[in-house]
Amino acid sequence: MKIISKFNKTLLAVAVVTACGSAVAQEVAVEDSLEIINVTGVRGSLAKSLDIKQEARSLVDSIAAEELGRFPDNNVADSLSHISGITVSRTRGGEAQYVNIRGLGPEFSIVTLNNRILATDDGGRNFAFDVIPSEMISGADVWKSVEAKNVEGSIGGAVDLKSARAFDKPGQQALVSLTADYNDLSKEVGKKINGIYSNTFADDKVGFIIGVTHAQGLERSDDMIDNFAFGVQDEIEYDVNKDGIITPNEQNLVIPGSYALGAYATDFKRTGITSSLEWKVSDRLELVADVMLTKLKADSTGYTQSFYMADESEAQDRFSNMVLDGNVVTAMDIADVSMELVTLDEHRTVDTSMFGLSGKYQLTDDLKINGDVYRSQSSRDSGGKNTFVVAGAPGAHTGHYELNEGGLPDYIPSWTEGRSSNDFGNDDFSPHWAARDGSDIKDTVTGYSLDGEWLSSNEFLRSVEFGAAFTSRNKTNTAYDNYELGACNYCGYPFTFGEVGADVVRPFPYDNLFAGESANIPRTFPIFSIPGYAAGLAASDGKTITDYLGNERTFGPNESALWEPIYNPVNSYDIAEDTTALYFQANFDTGVWFANVGARWIETKVSADYSYNSIESIQIVNPNSSNPSWDVEYSDSAGQTAKGSYRKLLPAINAGVYLTDELLLRGAVAQSLSRPTLDQLAPLTTDNAQSGLFTMDISGNPNIEPVFSDQADVSLEWYFAEGSALTGAVFWKKLDGFITSSTTKVEIAGESFQVTQPINGDSAKVLGFELAVQKFFDNGFGFTASYAYTDTSTTVDGEDAGPLTGVADNSYSLSLIYEKDKLSAQIALDYSSDYVVDPFSPLGDDYHTEMEALSMVTASVQYELFENTQIFVEGLNLLDESNRTFQGRSDLPGSIQVYGRTVNLGIRSSF
Repeated sequence: MKIISKFNKTLLAVAVVTACGSAVAQEVAVEDSLEIINVTGVRGSLAKSLDIKQEARSLVDSIAAEELGRFPDNNVADSLSHISGITVSRTRGGEAQYVNIRGLGPEFSIVTLNNRILATDDGGRNFAFDVIPSEMISGADVWKSVEAKNVEGSIGGAVDLKSARAFDKPGQQALVSLTADYNDLSKEVGKKINGIYSNTFADDKVGFIIGVTHAQGLERSDDMIDNFAFGVQDEIEYDVNKDGIITPNEQNLVIPGSYALGAYATDFKRTGITSSLEWKVSDRLELVADVMLTKLKADSTGYTQSFYMADESEAQDRFSNMVLDGNVVTAMDIADVSMELVTLDEHRTVDTSMFGLSGKYQLTDDLKINGDVYRSQSSRDSGGKNTFVVAGAPGAHTGHYELNEGGLPDYIPSWTEGRSSNDFGNDDFSPHWAARDGSDIKDTVTGYSLDGEWLSSNEFLRSVEFGAAFTSRNKTNTAYDNYELGACNYCGYPFTFGEVGADVVRPFPYDNLFAGESANIPRTFPIFSIPGYAAGLAASDGKTITDYLGNERTFGPNESALWEPIYNPVNSYDIAEDTTALYFQANFDTGVWFANVGARWIETKVSADYSYNSIESIQIVNPNSSNPSWDVEYSDSAGQTAKGSYRKLLPAINAGVYLTDELLLRGAVAQSLSRPTLDQLAPLTTDNAQSGLFTMDISGNPNIEPVFSDQADVSLEWYFAEGSALTGAVFWKKLDGFITSSTTKVEIAGESFQVTQPINGDSAKVLGFELAVQKFFDNGFGFTASYAYTDTSTTVDGEDAGPLTGVADNSYSLSLIYEKDKLSAQIALDYSSDYVVDPFSPLGDDYHTEMEALSMVTASVQYELFENTQIFVEGLNLLDESNRTFQGRSDLPGSIQVYGRTVNLGIRSSF
């Protein structure tokens, strides 16, 4: 690896003067001797990123590819997490998926590719970084302050991904890399192959680049997905000491309702193609056509054991040996517990594309015109393809539940006749809840823009930029499920699989479930064959069968057909959004100070089509059973249409002054907006009425409005050496109408429901600061470090509503780097403190559900075998961190997710 410091400008000047006074042959010889070699590798990438930051005329942080096809991390979001003020959220397998900027979640940011809006496969606008392979990206800019010329829609910040271009480095280039990975939880090996070819032709007037990447593997996580507790708002009372008297400390109990844990595995294949064709038609005209195609196929299988304890039925006299800490039940024994197990299949197949054509035309020496047209599309093929089946083995089983500090609760089952769970088979298990669901999602974004830049000869005013843009977006969510007719058609354990001759039960496939947890829990349990389960339902058609309680039931000749998913209009929507934007921006620069002043005017029109139904009646079935169910009658769905529009002028000012040659002071003020996620505009409703938990989640609200923000930034940047800097920034944001969730008690069909729905809050404030330092030494060592502090507060209905959700007060990143000769090594720590994920807690209004602090450590070593060929090894999540949320107490977890460590080993060669 060649590392030569930046070429000295004075030496270059001397060389030029000497050359001008010499013969032509001498001039050629001198020029040939002036070889300028760029810094490469991690060090070169960070130096380039710092150059971009310094030259920007607003607050920008960047990540640059180390070379063609080689991004600093396997995932773009992982690289962004090293920037001050940025944290990430992760998938079940631990892969970074969404970015949070300056304490605000992905819903407050916008992600673009070459300044184009990317379509997404989720229900909203949030772009999932796991869709695009990092090899297809040459860089990423994070805009922390606003310029009028940039696409609107972000309050936290905007991320613009850059795809590689042939003109970035003329000439012929190629790269091939092979990578294998191993995860110590899944114990599986994955693989990735990547190839890129780039060339320029016709005296560098035509450029072509194409990149192809394919990765496949298996990700696994062990999950505690449920630790539901009835809370003080449920007003549950229980005679804990069995003395026949309910005392005050036996009222408003926080009591366990259900507990579920298991394992999930995702078999994924990710393929991507990116290509562009550039043509310098003339000295004044340049055209670029580009395309990006990606396909992600992720099929997940999960196995869960569930234990149901308290509910709101009449069958509550099953508890004993209860231990209270205040009003919180920390331990108890439960009688008449059913062994209830879940097997599920989830299918996520995502096709994402971007087609674009852009041009630059130098109309006059002072006026340049840029035009761009593109279409981005993302589609998910999951309609009705997910399966969630539950089967149980009722009986006089018992269990002991007990909370543990900082980890999983204990659950010690005692099955009848001294059996273990693995002794249960087809003659013991009966069908119960059998759901089929999934949505086909299609998101289409079409954009047109025309921009101009006029160069001024004024000593202060350098240029004026202006333009217009129109973006049309349409997102459809077409849901299929069997919730209304078939999901609970077999609730109540009507027969065993053995009675109908079905072979359903299989052994648990893993021997290391929650291996790092000390809790006393069942480590294995039976699982189910989903085809066998379906065959069991079909085998009951036309039969009369008596269940374990002595109830006789005759099944219809084709009753199992109700299990098939059908179109569900209530969980579907069609949303159209058209936005027109005009902007004007004046750019000033004297060499000592600079500024840009502008405004962006936007008009957005939205139309949402959806359907709604209501619960008409609820009736409990088998009220004396240890696991009762409820019959729920719904009204017919009725179509609804909601329309809205808004206009806004968004001013923006950025300015900077060089206090010395090395010290730069910046400031920025602006107004910005963040639009509601698209699914927040359609009130899709799901409830748990059939399970007796009586919770309802309404995902949207047609009356939701955009969030508007006033914001200001001040930064001081000291570029004290080549490739090194010490920077600090203070930022302030005031959000009006921020979107939060509201949980209320609502009487529906005679039952009290806990209903959650998004609303516009009154206001929110964000105040924070960032510090960052980057330094390299001549001996090959270097380091980067950053820290961000964010303080937030919210107000709803004039009352303090606590901090914003998803915001970590403290986050920092530290990277130690060594790069010299043929060896390159790096170790990085990314930390985020605990933060609120849900304003609700069963402990009451003064508590929240919070994500525990997380420290992610990664390391990499690369060695150059011979010129242009390197081998490398990378370690991810070396501390074996996990995602953990707690519901107001450190012994009351809400979720726990463990995904293990991963090691990558590969070889890379360029030509």
